Amino acid sequence: MIDKTSKNYATVVSILNMKSRINAKIKKSNHFGSLMWDGKSTGFVQLIDVPRLASVRKGDTIVTGGQSVIFPEGIGIGTISKVYTDEETHYYTLDIKLFNDMTNLGHVYIIKSKDREEIINLEKKENE
Repeated sequence: MIDKTSKNYATVVSILNMKSRINAKIKKSNHFGSLMWDGKSTGFVQLIDVPRLASVRKGDTIVTGGQSVIFPEGIGIGTISKVYTDEETHYYTLDIKLFNDMTNLGHVYIIKSKDREEIINLEKKENE
């Protein structure tokens, strides 16, 4: 995701950054959670806080959730490789095998959100 920009350049934060949080969902059921990286393997990330009512199976596809101004909905992220219950929260935590090798990217796409400013301003009003 884009972090900072100048006239000609931008810095990005990788999905493989332990501070990164991305809204993502299970494609077939639309149950969502927060995508994060535990720092262990560059081929896997974790989808946390998925409700236990969600029907999840190994191999299910995970996509961006569209609940933020960062990513549009439906971009493929990976597939579920492991499902377990978090002992503290009693929500599912899912290990997600990434579709792409994040250590060897050659080309990337830049997506401009036409409504980004309007959404951010609306969210600010909501928090006032």
